[in-house]
Amino acid sequence: MANLLVSFRTRFSKTPEAGASAGFLAVFLFFALATPNTFLSNSAFSSILNSQAVPGIIAIGITLLMISGEFDLSVGSILGVSSMVFLYATVSGLHILIAGVLGLLAGCLLGLLNGALLIWTGIPSFIVTLGTMLVYRAISLSANAGGRIIRYSEFSRESPTIAPPTYLIIITICLLFGLFIWMLKDTLSFYRSTPKRSTLAIVGLHILILITLVYTLIWALTSGPISIDIFHLLNGRLEFIPGNYRTSILWWFFLTALFTLLLLRTRFGNAVFATGGNAQAARLQGINIDRVRVTNFVISGGLAAVAGIIQTARLKSVDPLRGTGLELEVIAAVVIGGTLLTGGFGGLIGSAIGTALTGMLRTGLVLIQVPSNAFRGAIGAIMIIAVIINNFVRKERS
Repeated sequence: MANLLVSFRTRFSKTPEAGASAGFLAVFLFFALATPNTFLSNSAFSSILNSQAVPGIIAIGITLLMISGEFDLSVGSILGVSSMVFLYATVSGLHILIAGVLGLLAGCLLGLLNGALLIWTGIPSFIVTLGTMLVYRAISLSANAGGRIIRYSEFSRESPTIAPPTYLIIITICLLFGLFIWMLKDTLSFYRSTPKRSTLAIVGLHILILITLVYTLIWALTSGPISIDIFHLLNGRLEFIPGNYRTSILWWFFLTALFTLLLLRTRFGNAVFATGGNAQAARLQGINIDRVRVTNFVISGGLAAVAGIIQTARLKSVDPLRGTGLELEVIAAVVIGGTLLTGGFGGLIGSAIGTALTGMLRTGLVLIQVPSNAFRGAIGAIMIIAVIINNFVRKERS
């Protein structure tokens, strides 16, 4: 037993999640001891998770980009543009699903433009996305002259709903289950060949996805005619859990699990790590590193759009400055989560932990009555410590 614990500790210490987990535990224990009655409560936990669902979804795309050696400083502006496209389309009378597709396409197209500019110009992604961040923000400001807040309630008092046929829901679930089985193949051999990665985390993700699919299938088979409130589906309150937990948390966890499997179980994921670790060696092995980078920018833009749509579903409003400053907080959370700035090393589970840590820090500082201005300073200090730990872990791995 002792040997197993030592082996697990040795393997876990070399994963991207190690530093983030240690930091998360330390911050959690500090606030739990400092304010046990308020911090260790449903309201505090739900506040942390609800507030971090949107940054957590954006962090998925940022993590993929940073592992491949790139940055995206424009995700906050992309979120603002996509949110505005989605709400404009909705209040203009388009079907809610068409509005959602348009919002998602807007994010993907802006991400594609980032990737295309990177490849065509050869300029570092930091500079490219710094410029597009300002350009995309100007789109929101120009489209909504005067800076007024667009509210859904001004156009309709009822949330948009859809009534899909039961058979369509069942077919969709079966297709997702088939995709799950396809990604599950050769799992045991994969675990044996990659001992450096966190096996327990991947097993947990498989179990989580399987339970979700089975539960959803049973619900679809036992329910009558289904009418789905889209806003509630995207960011409504979870009635079966005590507290104010919202469905955006489930979307965050689901997307993290899905893209973790994509990163660790597919050829594309291997190409992402290879591109960030040594681009020239990856090119010599036949990997199209330009395609990998552009694809990651599209994914990043698309996930920023998803985050914006989910946020709009809760607030039911949008303004031209939506998402301002969000990119720096997300990048800090990803770095805290164990992803190296130089690329080639990182993980989505660590990014989720880092995102939750930043939310916990914000809530905890408020509870112990520390001025809100101290939040960014604390995040900066933790990020520096995380980079030091990550560099040490990489040296140990090599």
